Amino acid sequence: MIGNEAPSPLETKSSPTAREIPMGLIIEVQKIPPAGMRISGTLGPDELDLECEGVTMAGGLAYDLSVEVVSGELIVRGRLRMPLELICSRCLSVFETEISVDRYSFSQAVKELEIIDLTANLREDIIVALPIKPLCAQKCKGICAYCGKDLNLERCSCAPGSGDARWSALEELKLPPENKE
Repeated sequence: MIGNEAPSPLETKSSPTAREIPMGLIIEVQKIPPAGMRISGTLGPDELDLECEGVTMAGGLAYDLSVEVVSGELIVRGRLRMPLELICSRCLSVFETEISVDRYSFSQAVKELEIIDLTANLREDIIVALPIKPLCAQKCKGICAYCGKDLNLERCSCAPGSGDARWSALEELKLPPENKE
């Protein structure tokens, strides 16, 4: 704090210690003005600790939030954006995209001297926003099931598949003709 600055109700960096411990997004309830406040910034990869298979953070989590206390309840609303590197579920190539949570919302009953860490809740909202089957492009052709070539880059000379080989015995089955009386 410099001069007569009021202490911030938002803490995003840890104080210097023997070992640096990432703190995430911490809100001190007693420092929120009665009219509420707007906060924005970026949480780095070490602060968010997002560990999901096939997901790599390509930058920090940008947040723009309004924070207020109403009738003893902390209400936080806003927008989250985060650049990520994902693995395409069809062709297995790595591609960069941005995940957005346009209607982030958090509420919790609080006491006046309480300190709230929003980091885990922010992480959960980003994970929920991840695509179930990430695609590098809507028209991604994937890889050939026989030779493994990326069909987006080149054609392969494999014969078109005739279906699942496990069902080939049924093709040999001779059924009697249907009676159409």
